[in-house]
Amino acid sequence: MIHARKSMDDFHSGVTLEPVAKPRPVEKRRRLFKSSEWDLEEPAAFTRIARSPVELALVTGVVIRLFRAVVLTHGNVSATYLAASLVLGTLFLLGMATLHLGRFPVREWPWRAPLFAVFETAGEMAVSLVLIALHREPWGTARAEFTDWQPMATVVLFWRLIAVCLWGLLLGLTVQFVRGRVLKDTGREVEPKTLPDGQPFIERRKRDEL
Repeated sequence: MIHARKSMDDFHSGVTLEPVAKPRPVEKRRRLFKSSEWDLEEPAAFTRIARSPVELALVTGVVIRLFRAVVLTHGNVSATYLAASLVLGTLFLLGMATLHLGRFPVREWPWRAPLFAVFETAGEMAVSLVLIALHREPWGTARAEFTDWQPMATVVLFWRLIAVCLWGLLLGLTVQFVRGRVLKDTGREVEPKTLPDGQPFIERRKRDEL
């Protein structure tokens, strides 16, 4: 009994208890919310379509033309109904254009935006030919004929180019403003990391991205 008590005393004398430091709120948030844990992995097929101005634009055109046909041939065609449908269709068009443009540097947007509009129009007018053959393509208060297809295509191409190009210009100016003003002001407080060749990392990244 005495030997066992002596062994326990020796054990406790050799153990040093240190106070456990509680994690600070900031450290706890950093540990709980890591950027790598919030990264979403997109399917390879979705990424390929989103990066292609042809495939994504064609899908957009098909959906918009079918949506237009449904809106103009079903429901109560009133001013409010048409205005809401126009806003919804425009948001979808610009959203798909943003999905494509946002995956490339801003310097490529001047040719990618009109290219997207051209292929979007091609998708719309291909569906329009099918609807005309089925006598389901609305054109004013009547059904469109094949002789109406070319004027319709000209109008659609004109407005799609205007909408997508103006949106790309506005979006590009916004991106340049954020990079040139906000990030620049924030970077003044932190010394840029210098690479082995002596060029600051921030300046090199801005040159590669812009």
